Amino acid sequence: MASTLTEKIYYKIGEVAEAAGVRTSVLRFWETEFPFLKPVKSSSGQRLYSKNEVDLVLQVKHLLYDEKFTIEGVKKRITPKGKLINAEDLFDSTPSIDYSEVLKAVRKELKVIRDLL
Repeated sequence: MASTLTEKIYYKIGEVAEAAGVRTSVLRFWETEFPFLKPVKSSSGQRLYSKNEVDLVLQVKHLLYDEKFTIEGVKKRITPKGKLINAEDLFDSTPSIDYSEVLKAVRKELKVIRDLL
């Protein structure tokens, strides 16, 4: 978490914006784009971010501004529940195929076709 924030349960939107180095309007926009950013609102309507949400804001800023991700790219890297997905996990992890067995089956089929001709 940013060192400029003191330890407390909730942070106001202005505090989070200052710590992240973005405007409050940017945070409000991110709330519409990312389901994991849903700060609670006080009785007066003030947005209150938890420590976890502040960390997510900083992660979003890093991905967008430093890593040059798009909004859609960030959505793929952070789950709707706010869990960061490693880049390696984004790639389809299909089980390895034993191509020697596939080739044997193809050869067998080709021999059957040849014999029919």
